Amino acid sequence: MFRVACKNAGVVGESGASRPEPIDLLHLRPMHFPSLALAALIGWTASNPALAQASSVEHDALLYLDSRVLPKKAAACSARISGFSGRFDPAFRTWLSANRSRIAAGEAFLRADAEKTGMPLERDVESVVNSVTKLWNAAPLPELQENCDAMLTQLREGPDGE
Repeated sequence: MFRVACKNAGVVGESGASRPEPIDLLHLRPMHFPSLALAALIGWTASNPALAQASSVEHDALLYLDSRVLPKKAAACSARISGFSGRFDPAFRTWLSANRSRIAAGEAFLRADAEKTGMPLERDVESVVNSVTKLWNAAPLPELQENCDAMLTQLREGPDGE
């Protein structure tokens, strides 16, 4: 099972500055990735949590993936939980703004890797997004509610988990 840990809100990078953790992309379900690059990135991160926290470009790549997956997760939440989008939208905008440069760096890292391997990044990312969307759309309502609440909490937590 690939799982990206995210509950701890702060990570200290090489410069000593705190960094927000990526959001749990897959929550509690197994996932198969279409690209070796994406699978290697997420597998490496999941298997080496201490290294993942100290990493920068790989961590930024996960933030980029989060930026693509979170709106789809939110759509699944909004479809079945009244008023969810009104709580998600401002939290997501704030999160995007706070992480904009790191998301761009993560996208650049993944694009460079895709170019080297000849794998189309958009297709791979879209496949991951579609797979996660199917999981969230099919989740039982109590599990979906828990996942949606956790996603909001993670978006709102500051770099030190406050």
